[in-house]
Amino acid sequence: MDDGELIIKPQDIERLTPREQHELQSFLQSESQKAQVQKQIHELTEMCFKKCITGTISSGKLSSKEESCMANCVNRLFDSNMVILKHLETLRANQ
Repeated sequence: MDDGELIIKPQDIERLTPREQHELQSFLQSESQKAQVQKQIHELTEMCFKKCITGTISSGKLSSKEESCMANCVNRLFDSNMVILKHLETLRANQ
């Protein structure tokens, strides 16, 4: 447990009330979703970085072309992600 990982044993969960078990389950689900979003943001940013950054960043700043490319790339990826999420919500609502 020295790597910061929290270990929950089944007997620990059994001691919780049904309401606490539900709250724990909701919390874990929420944290898992946050981790997935962070992972996706990292992957999208990395993809845009590889696409847009062609040289080295020795000055600590992006060129105006690289900066514009990064902004456009990230915005387009978020836009497409929002379209997908809205479509999934529509599908879920129609079930």
